[in-house]
Formats: sequence, structure tokens, C-alpha cells
Amino acid sequence: MLFEHRLAVIRVVLLVLTTLVAITFAEHDATSYAFYHPKFENTHHDGHDHYAPPHYTYKYGVKDPHTGDHKHQSEHREGDVVHGEYSLVEPDGRVRKVTYTADKHNGFNAHVHHVHHAHHPQHYGHHEEE
Repeated sequence: MLFEHRLAVIRVVLLVLTTLVAITFAEHDATSYAFYHPKFENTHHDGHDHYAPPHYTYKYGVKDPHTGDHKHQSEHREGDVVHGEYSLVEPDGRVRKVTYTADKHNGFNAHVHHVHHAHHPQHYGHHEEE
């Protein structure tokens, strides 16, 4: 029985040592945050990441005569500079138009203006029922 106990202890010690050796020599991947180094497809042997600057164009619009919902938005990004505009019909009938730009030097800048005049319903005095 003593022999079987020593044999079990030796097996556990060998298992622990084998596991530690395997962990030590294993390559570290993204699951090991202390050794995580992202691999970029465009990284060259000089160690620098060469990538294309972000670029996109976006457009969206709604024109629903049944509900009166009329709006549009468009945006264009080239590198770190964004240009865009949107418009919508406000409840008073005016069209709000907004143009904006954003970049890392000037931040976000928007210019708002309205087209048309506001249309307010006519309110007459209250008529009491007789």
C-alpha cells in the first residue's frame, strides 16, 4: 500500500512538472493578455504597421408622403476628416439643414439653418357649449 501511495504521488508530481514545462515552452496567443501582441496583416519586417487610412461614403434618406416624414443624411470620411449633412422636416413645417465637419484639430463643427417659415395653426377663442 505504501508503494502504491508513493507511485500515485510520483505520477502527480510528473503530471504537474510536465504541465509546467509545456506551458513554459508554449507560444503565447491572444488569450494570454500579458503576452498579447496583435498581428497585423500589413505589418512589414521593419515592425511598422502600414495601413490605408479609413475611407467611406454613407447616404440615407426617407420620403414618406403618408406620414410626412422627409429626411436625409450623407457623410464622407477620408482619413481623419469627416464631412456630412442632414436635413429633416420639423413639426412646424420648416426644414432644418445641418452641415458638419469633424477632424482631430478642430473637433466637431456643425452649422444649422432653416428653410421656409414656420406654419402655426390658427387658434381661435374657446367656444363654450350652451
